[in-house]
Amino acid sequence: MPPIEYEDKTLRAMFGKPVRPVIAISSSEIAHEAQKLAGKFSISGVQPKLSVRLEGDQLVPVAREGQFILKPQTQDFSELPQHEYLCMTMGKRFGLRTAPCLLLELADGTPTYLVRRFDRFKKGRRVEKLSCEDIHQILGGPDKYGGSHEQIAQAIRQHCTFAPLELQRLFEVTIFNFTIGNGDAHRKNFSLLTSDDGTIALSPAYDLVSSRLAIPAESDEMALTVNGKRNRLRRADFRALAEHLDIASPYAERKIGDLLDLQATFTEMITSSQLSDALRDGLAQIITDRLDRLR
Repeated sequence: MPPIEYEDKTLRAMFGKPVRPVIAISSSEIAHEAQKLAGKFSISGVQPKLSVRLEGDQLVPVAREGQFILKPQTQDFSELPQHEYLCMTMGKRFGLRTAPCLLLELADGTPTYLVRRFDRFKKGRRVEKLSCEDIHQILGGPDKYGGSHEQIAQAIRQHCTFAPLELQRLFEVTIFNFTIGNGDAHRKNFSLLTSDDGTIALSPAYDLVSSRLAIPAESDEMALTVNGKRNRLRRADFRALAEHLDIASPYAERKIGDLLDLQATFTEMITSSQLSDALRDGLAQIITDRLDRLR
């Protein structure tokens, strides 16, 4: 498919100016660049992910002061950049506060996913870092897949400046993850971000993917429990989560209703996406099945 055409306001929101930057790296060079920036080479290699910064009209790999993370195609999961970009845009359409992202192309035309770092901000010519801790760091313990969404709520109550608002956001991202089949939203996929004015809040949502689409044999529907369950979740389980989060029942029901009302919109977004037909059909079916269980 041809590259996505972005409006100037979208590019300006991402890069600070209406430019579609060039990435002068091919897919075959990603692992080498990542290893080089890590400071050493290893036989096992590193995850094909690069920290990059905008210099003029080019995105260049950097070891420090990166503004964006570039995530190219992997050998293990087909069309992952297109997949993640679509899920992130669907999350934004639902109303989630998501990390700004785009689907761009490497030098060889291969699609790549680019996300702006929300823990960085420009101060003069320097890129400054905000304090950001993921929930796994905050709660401790060896297993990032251990625990529950209710434990995330406990951390929010303890640390966030406006906890009731952040608990609503936790509820919204949780029901969205269930809807798209994201069974890999573990404790590292939720973070608390301290802004430059000292406000502590949930970070923008990131790593929104349908793990069920990428791994059809995935064992669990949710990485962390909801109402004590990882599987066979129903509307009643999310009602119970809302009650635990002290979210008023009318608000919780309205947000679930908003998701149900978006089914046709999500189908249109999938149809017009950069995914192949097989993956489009698979994701549409996952969403249909999950929304049926929320009715």
